Amino acid sequence: MLIDTEIILKGRLDGNQRNRLVRLLDMLYTPGELANEIGFEVRQVYRVYIPLGCPHEKDSTGRLWINGAEFRDWVKDLYQKRNLGPDEAFCLSCKKTIKMISPEKYQKGRLSYYISNCPFCGRKLARIITKSKRIDDQS
Repeated sequence: MLIDTEIILKGRLDGNQRNRLVRLLDMLYTPGELANEIGFEVRQVYRVYIPLGCPHEKDSTGRLWINGAEFRDWVKDLYQKRNLGPDEAFCLSCKKTIKMISPEKYQKGRLSYYISNCPFCGRKLARIITKSKRIDDQS
């Protein structure tokens, strides 16, 4: 069963790019300046961020301007971490959150996990339940 919250993967920033978001000031940037400041291609602004609803404005000549602080807040809100429910897993083939159907519980050492199959593509899905800490006997 597919969960209705869609996870957007297009335009996702890596760790260095997310750290560079802090450098953006509360001023207007052109797409080229924004891309140079954060470290991605200019076309990503036009192909990904503008269609997804990036806050921007056009001047009288048709030039695109993006406020740095608004862009930073928008990216952090759009690509925030999503928590899965206890009966959900993420399918890496479908790129979607899937409700696990009849999962089987396995234990390997201190690690407990569920294994289920994706109902759409058949891929095996693993969901870690617990990993207990090692107990050191020092007596």
